[in-house]
Amino acid sequence: MTERFDTIIIGAGNAGQGAAGVLVERGQRVAVVEDRDVGGTCPNRGCVPKKILVAASETLDLIRRARGHHIEVSEPRLDWAALIERKRGLIGGLPAAMSASLEKRGIELIRGAAQFVDRDAIEVDGQRYGADQFVIATGSTPRPLQMRGASLLSSSAQFLEMEQPPRRAVFVGGGVIAFEFAHVLARVGTHVTILEMAPQPLGRMDVDAVSRLVTFSKDVLGIDIRTGVTVEAIESTDHGLEVRFEDADGTHTILADRAFHGSGRVPNVAQLQLDKAGAPLRDGRLHLDGLRSAQNPALWFAGDVLTTPQLSPVATLEGRTVGRLIAGEDVPMPSYRALPSALYTTPTLASVGLTQAQADREGRTLRITSTDMHQWLGAKSYVEDVAYGKILIDDTTDRIVGAHLLGHGASESIHVLALAMEHGIPASALKSQLYAYPTFTNDLRFLL
Repeated sequence: MTERFDTIIIGAGNAGQGAAGVLVERGQRVAVVEDRDVGGTCPNRGCVPKKILVAASETLDLIRRARGHHIEVSEPRLDWAALIERKRGLIGGLPAAMSASLEKRGIELIRGAAQFVDRDAIEVDGQRYGADQFVIATGSTPRPLQMRGASLLSSSAQFLEMEQPPRRAVFVGGGVIAFEFAHVLARVGTHVTILEMAPQPLGRMDVDAVSRLVTFSKDVLGIDIRTGVTVEAIESTDHGLEVRFEDADGTHTILADRAFHGSGRVPNVAQLQLDKAGAPLRDGRLHLDGLRSAQNPALWFAGDVLTTPQLSPVATLEGRTVGRLIAGEDVPMPSYRALPSALYTTPTLASVGLTQAQADREGRTLRITSTDMHQWLGAKSYVEDVAYGKILIDDTTDRIVGAHLLGHGASESIHVLALAMEHGIPASALKSQLYAYPTFTNDLRFLL
């Protein structure tokens, strides 16, 4: 017997809960299917627990710079096991709280892994469920890698459960996760190597800001960053993991106690059997019309399963947008034009809008301010090792089209620039605004 709902949502993360909340408010009978922790990656295995470790790393950095303030301190020691236990305590109750929230709102939670068995039906643990509409909000999974020994790579989720940090760590791939975790490990004494295939790590970010972050990571933290490499194999030996890679100088082998996947993520849909729903992948990719399947109009997609920015607020926005579209409302597609984001290294690299390379490809006439702020009074007051800002302004409209900040306060100040972009505030108006002084945000006036 098939139990039917108006809409079934597969995945109980930000996107799934965003869609479910909208639809149940519109009077639909809604079910959410989840085979892991309710809440998804961000609160359980991603941004929330990661930020707890980042906060500890930032504190270690403050202590390192204390002598610059003429504060004498002894060498700090982080109790990693206790920090991980603190992390578990802070997030441990979230899945139960989110499950209770679903129940309170009348949303049925189905535990287990879903697989499509027809265009309008799924099966979970042998039970068949049907619906008029489906929302796929299953998130992403580490990108499959083809080198021999790839199964020896640890995931970001496994990183967050380590009882002790390794003495030697290698990240295969130089993406966001690799840099954030590398900064944490370097500050607790781990020798860290990042192996990146491309000529530059963090390829989607502004090249000048990344260059300064890379220099800091190498010179101050001692992180070994190799680019233009091909990792050929990972082997387990009596002395640890042997990671063999090739670059322009030949073939090299380094030893590590742990090796981590840092090569990006792909949609987590392999287990869904989308072909049975009439929506097979094309060259490994979803075939979409906006947020909807181009092959089966009853299928919708939201969150990290898409190739849109993989950020928690984006997933919630896309989920709510899908919910409203299913409910028959006329709503615009999400805009990512003024979306702020932060790379939680220490210091933070925060961005909004276009990079200079993207703006150049669009043929814009730009006024660009690119400044090393490391010798500015604000940065020197906090004994900052690196501070940098770049702002891109359309010369014909006086509107900000992109901004990239590295240093103290960047993850907060970026929101001022994002608000200006979203609401069309001219750069000249932002420059004339009065700010609290002395602050990092006030310093932005000199970049406009």
